[in-house]
Amino acid sequence: MPPALGAIVTAQFQILRNHLPRAGFASVLGHLLSLAWYALAGAVAFALAVLIPSVPLSGLQRWLPPALLGIFAYWQIVPLFTLSTGWSLQLSKLQMYPISNGQLFLFELILRVTGSPEMILVLLGGTVGLMRHPNLPLFAPLALLLFIPLNLFLSLAVREVLLHSFERNRFREIFAIVLISLSVLPQVLLRGGYAEQLRPYLEAGSQGRLTPWHAEASLSLGQPHILEFAVLVFWTALTFVLARRMFMRSLRFEETAGPVARVSVISRRSNGKVAADWSSLLYRLFRDPLATLIEKEIRSLVRTPRFRIRFGMACIFSVLIFVPLAANTTRAGSPFLDRNFFPVTTLYGLLLLSDAVILNVFGTDRGATAVYFAAPIGFGTVLRAKNIVAVICVALQSAFVLIFTALLRQRMSSLDVLSSFGSAAVVGVFFLAVGNLTSVSLAWPADPKQMVRRTGGGKMQLWVLACSVGMAVLIGAALLARWALDSSWAFVGVLAVELVVGLIVYKVATDSALERSFTERERMIDQLSKSAAVIGSSG
Repeated sequence: MPPALGAIVTAQFQILRNHLPRAGFASVLGHLLSLAWYALAGAVAFALAVLIPSVPLSGLQRWLPPALLGIFAYWQIVPLFTLSTGWSLQLSKLQMYPISNGQLFLFELILRVTGSPEMILVLLGGTVGLMRHPNLPLFAPLALLLFIPLNLFLSLAVREVLLHSFERNRFREIFAIVLISLSVLPQVLLRGGYAEQLRPYLEAGSQGRLTPWHAEASLSLGQPHILEFAVLVFWTALTFVLARRMFMRSLRFEETAGPVARVSVISRRSNGKVAADWSSLLYRLFRDPLATLIEKEIRSLVRTPRFRIRFGMACIFSVLIFVPLAANTTRAGSPFLDRNFFPVTTLYGLLLLSDAVILNVFGTDRGATAVYFAAPIGFGTVLRAKNIVAVICVALQSAFVLIFTALLRQRMSSLDVLSSFGSAAVVGVFFLAVGNLTSVSLAWPADPKQMVRRTGGGKMQLWVLACSVGMAVLIGAALLARWALDSSWAFVGVLAVELVVGLIVYKVATDSALERSFTERERMIDQLSKSAAVIGSSG
């Protein structure tokens, strides 16, 4: 490893050692879950190494190209759906150091391995299995490993295109929502009966002689041909040129534009009167300084790409993801989702929105949180303002889901609307109670430009999981009452009781959060002031 790259790795290790909390239950659980996932991929690789030698050569010739096409599609598409492409260099922190562009490109390419390491395990298992096959030359299957650099080059190019798309202020929200909404396409294909219709086209595409997966399959099966070799060289060279060009474009952007170019500029030419109207309404409903804090919070959220993406997902994606399921269960007769479509989509949208406006309310304030403790307004007033804004966001999200559901002509009655808004109110109150505690005790810096990935460490993720389970328990109790009494009003009655209990829990939790804010404010400010490392998780 060149000395410059070794210095980056050493600095990254020291930053992680100094900044990350000591291993606790949440960290151990997170590592165990990751280990379980990669152990599953390792088990698949082991199965391939064991089973492939017993497969006839004709079967390998038929199924290896589609298998490589599936690996290629997973490697390139799944990170787009999750908007998480593994670890990557923070170029803004490395511009000042005398590191050549070629070394940075090499290190970034190596980090692309973290995007889909499970696919590398699968390829290694397939290579071992092919090498053990009695009808294949011993070293011919090693050609299968040439599929790795091709995918690394392309994944780097795709990542850079994705990041540059998000830099365009008027495009990134639409691009992210459309991209994430495409994740419902597999459900539509499978549940709508379109998969069988597309199968012949996919098989024909996997067997095309000018495709890299067919060329890889032919070479690894000991069938070398000048055409297959030329096709593989062509696609590898093309992806290399594309990856290097896009990476150098990112370097030039960091050198010439810097952080200033990343600041979003909001036009006020057409919405000045609207802003004045809702601002005056705030000052009529609330007194200063609460009204000013609410206005500040609303303006900050509207200008934050992270919030806009999550709000759009909560309003649109939360409905789209359940439409294929509802359509499928409707054909089965008396489905649960068909009867509870609006409440389910509303609560799922609330869960998507909670990470941005409820569970970590000081995340995007970061180092500016110190002002809240120094200003003569009271930390309780700040927390109350953020809670009011969260209530407004949840109410708007529920209203938009209602409108979108009506446009899709899903079955919905007035009692369903009442049950849905009641469910959102109950779950929202309990989420606010938990969020006030986690926002103080587990405060975590959140990048406003970060689109989708959740923030916080293992403890925060455990709280999110606990909130999801709690939401299921609250709504499950109301559903159980409706089933036992065979009355929808029983559902509403249980929600009313839970709402009263939730308000009491909210009061106790908020008082506890305020007490902890004064005893842990130094730790809270220090935690929120931390910056990213030289190598970070992209998303």
